[in-house]
Amino acid sequence: MTTTLTCQACLRPLGQDQSFCENCGTRAADRPAPPPVPPPSRPDRIPLPRQVQMREILTPNRARTVERRGKHTGAWVFLFVVLLVAGLTVVVLRLAGASGPGTEAERQAAALARAQAELRPQLDRFMLSRAAFFAGERRYLPTVTRVRAALTEYNRQLVAVENEIDAINAAHAGRCGDSCASLDYPAYPARPALTQELRDLAAVERRMDELHTELVTMHVSGGMIIAYSDLLSAVDLMGQDAEQNLDALNDMLGPQDEDYGGGLGALDVADLRGNSALPAILRMNADLLRLLERVQLPVGTLDLPGGRDRFRADHSTSL
Repeated sequence: MTTTLTCQACLRPLGQDQSFCENCGTRAADRPAPPPVPPPSRPDRIPLPRQVQMREILTPNRARTVERRGKHTGAWVFLFVVLLVAGLTVVVLRLAGASGPGTEAERQAAALARAQAELRPQLDRFMLSRAAFFAGERRYLPTVTRVRAALTEYNRQLVAVENEIDAINAAHAGRCGDSCASLDYPAYPARPALTQELRDLAAVERRMDELHTELVTMHVSGGMIIAYSDLLSAVDLMGQDAEQNLDALNDMLGPQDEDYGGGLGALDVADLRGNSALPAILRMNADLLRLLERVQLPVGTLDLPGGRDRFRADHSTSL
């Protein structure tokens, strides 16, 4: 390849052998050197082998030991991270309530605690109504006992008077026939004074009606339903007994009978009712004991069989 030289002062072409410019006299040494010719292309160099350090040759076991230690350290770090994530997950699930008790005993204990918490408020309200019922029973039972005793005594006195009259008439039958007006006959017994008993029976009837209204508006669930039904039956039966006895006594103690000297004839004690609620009471007590045993609540101070008998005049501890 031929390169044309030019004078740097006057830009005239110069020959290859000229030492100065003929036009302006500029020396050829001042002209620029020809551009360098690039070396011919050659293939990439072959990489030299890695330089081995002397410490690697002298202590190969230490190098491998360091490498193994690095691997073991990485494994322990990975295991620690896995355990940490698992622990945090369990904590979050427990706080969120998604993870229940782990063992069967813990699950049973949790279920028992829930049953007790659900039962206690219902049991407290129920026991108040039950106590009111037994207060009515303590008023009803002695009232019926006094009424029976009064009627029985009146009938005894009436029979005694009638027997005495018959004996007098028999002694004077030949003189004046069946009866003698001039004879001194005994007086018939006075009618029983049962004013207070009538008031008590009326009060029991009203109280049972009130309890019936309270019970039908009471909310119960679970194991309390059976005992609740028994108490409601007992309340209704005692109310009916009080009402029936009140009506029977009003009929017995009604208008006086002229045949008995303005007194009364024999009074039918069999018309009086006793305690029809007792079977329901016994069922209720047994149901409550089974319920408390099932939820592991102590009888303790409760007015129940095996507990504290507050009043011996009722059937609160009977089975």
